[in-house]
Amino acid sequence: MGGVIVLIVLLGIAFAAGYFTRDYISSKRRAEARRWREYAEPDWLPASAANTNEIASAMTAVPVVNGELGQMLDRWQTRARARRAG
Repeated sequence: MGGVIVLIVLLGIAFAAGYFTRDYISSKRRAEARRWREYAEPDWLPASAANTNEIASAMTAVPVVNGELGQMLDRWQTRARARRAG
């Protein structure tokens, strides 16, 4: 019975290690893709603290599109605004 529990624990550790490795490799690939595509953060991305009561002027401005990633983020933001508006 003890051997079965040890095997299950080892399987869980191996499963978790796989997910952490996958996340690490994916973040490296995303960083490299940003460097190759000269990624710049969109203007609508809030740079201030999230818990302020101020309305960010960047939310009302038209975002500047920078490459394919910027276009994708702009589409996602537009769809999110449409869902919130109803």
